[in-house]
Amino acid sequence: MKNTESLTERDRTEKKLTFFMSDAHVGSWDEAAEKVKEEKLRLFFNYLTTISPPPALYILGDLFDFWFEYRHAIPLLYQKLVTRLVNLVEYGISIRYITGNHDFWIRDFFQKYLDIEVYHGEYETQIDGKSFYLFHGDGILSEDKGYRILKQIIQHPLVVKAYRWIHPDIGIPIARWSSAMSRNQYGKNPEIEKQDDEKYLSYAGQIFKDQYDFILMGHTHRPVIVTNSVKTYINLGDWIRNFTYAVFDGSEIKLYRWLAAEVNNPPHLLKKIEPEIRNF
Repeated sequence: MKNTESLTERDRTEKKLTFFMSDAHVGSWDEAAEKVKEEKLRLFFNYLTTISPPPALYILGDLFDFWFEYRHAIPLLYQKLVTRLVNLVEYGISIRYITGNHDFWIRDFFQKYLDIEVYHGEYETQIDGKSFYLFHGDGILSEDKGYRILKQIIQHPLVVKAYRWIHPDIGIPIARWSSAMSRNQYGKNPEIEKQDDEKYLSYAGQIFKDQYDFILMGHTHRPVIVTNSVKTYINLGDWIRNFTYAVFDGSEIKLYRWLAAEVNNPPHLLKKIEPEIRNF
C-alpha cells in the first residue's frame, strides 16, 4: 500500500534539514547492548533539538523490537523512548513513522497521543522539490514469500483482537521472544548479505523507473549508499551495531555514522559514509 504526501510550503521553508533512521529495536533482551543503544539515541535525539529551525524526522520502522497496542497498557521498557519522542515533538520536530516488520501492529496511539503520523507500507513524499520513496524493506526478496503470507495473517483484525485478550504480562514476553527469533536471522554469511544487498539495489532500480530522486529503506541492518550522480539509493543500516542515519539538506543526501559521546560537539564526531558510484 502506497501512502503519498507532499510537505506543505510551510514545511519546506521552515525545515531545512530532514533526518532518516530505522531499526533501533529498542527493548531487546541484550541488556548491555540496550544501555549503549539508549545512550546513543538519547544523545542523537538531544542533538536534533539543538538544530534551528527544527528539522523533520522520518523513522523507517523497527524503532521498537516489537510494538503491540493494548487499549490501556504500554510496555514499561518503552517509557523512556516514548518520552523522548514527546520531547522531540514538543520542540517542533515533525515525526513521520513508516512501520516495519517488528512494529506493524502500531495503530492510533502515536497519532492520537504523540502527534506522530504513522504509515503502513510504502510511502511517497516530496521534500524541497525532490521525490522520495520510503519503505522499511521487509518482504521484497523472492524468498520472503512465506513471510508475506504470514504478515497478512498476523495483521488480520481478528488476530489482533484475539491477541489483545492475552494479558500483557504474558503477551509482551511472547512478542519479545518472537521478535528476538526474527532478528537472529540477520546474522547471515557475508557473501549472502552481499547478494541480498544487490537484490535490494535491483529492487530500487525498478522503483527508480517511477521517477523518484531518492529511495530509502531499512530492514537489512546494513548501511548502504549508492548513487549514479542523479538518483541515490540508501539503506539506513541500524542503531544496534552501526548507529547510522541519513540527512537531506534540501539538495543533497548523506549517510552518517553517529560516534558522538556528548551532545555538545556531534559535528566533530560524525563519520560520513562515502557513496558507491555506479549505474542501477
